[in-house]
Amino acid sequence: MKRHVVAAALSVAFSAPAFAQDAVPLNELPGWDIAQVAHRGLAPGLPENTLAAFEDVAARGVKVIEIDLRGTTDGDVVIMHDETVDRTTDGSGEVTSMTLAEIKDLDAGSWVDASWAGETVPTYEEAISFAQDHGIMLLLDIKQSDVLDRRKIVDITEKHNATLNVIVGVRSLEDLAEFRSYNPNLRTLGFIPNPEAIDDFANAGVEIIRLWPQWIRGEDSEKRGEIPAYCEGVENCLVKQVQGHGRPVWTTAGEADRAELIGLIDAGVNGILTDVPDVLSELMDDIRAAQGNS
Repeated sequence: MKRHVVAAALSVAFSAPAFAQDAVPLNELPGWDIAQVAHRGLAPGLPENTLAAFEDVAARGVKVIEIDLRGTTDGDVVIMHDETVDRTTDGSGEVTSMTLAEIKDLDAGSWVDASWAGETVPTYEEAISFAQDHGIMLLLDIKQSDVLDRRKIVDITEKHNATLNVIVGVRSLEDLAEFRSYNPNLRTLGFIPNPEAIDDFANAGVEIIRLWPQWIRGEDSEKRGEIPAYCEGVENCLVKQVQGHGRPVWTTAGEADRAELIGLIDAGVNGILTDVPDVLSELMDDIRAAQGNS
């Protein structure tokens, strides 16, 4: 009960500010539904990648939660973004050097607020059960390590009859081939390394391609890859390239505010991974209302 009450309160306390005038009239934005993805299971005021946060974003109408999978030293699969537990629990040490029991003994909530003391690090199996119970899809960001058995991720998914309720994030064509060998019905998203990889990933059969906002805006970035020369002077070039393959474009927008989110939607993206699901969900409500689809 506590989680439902707090979720309702937070939806008011953390609602996005009203904008007197948006850069693009909301009724002129693309009319398709935008996939709202809670990056790292983030929810305002709640500990990331926990069942408490998942419940909050589900209550907001978010239908996809991106989670980070890491392996324990005794072969289980847990949800943790960082290589260590230091930032998001009361413990310290590398996830891969700890047993499931050791990780489950950690407090994953009080680092945000004392009221969340006692939240634990979820296992992948717990996250799958939650998703099935709440009609949520999971986007899996699978962290590479020697102790993580990626076949086990597929086995757990199949055990819960959730093959069509997860999206496996792949960073290479080798990743794609591996997961397809385990189960050819798995849906996949390409975390492509640079824009030049769009055609290869699309032709190999990934269902969704993730572009960074810098790429969509045509900004070169040493960390994120270079914009191809053929995009010079072509508006929303990479978005059009992906969609030309019949693939939707998702983007990781981080803490992008309302104005930035509108810019990405205006550029034609089909899904947004956001650290501020409250801002995105309110914007989507406003767009639906402006377009007569509320």
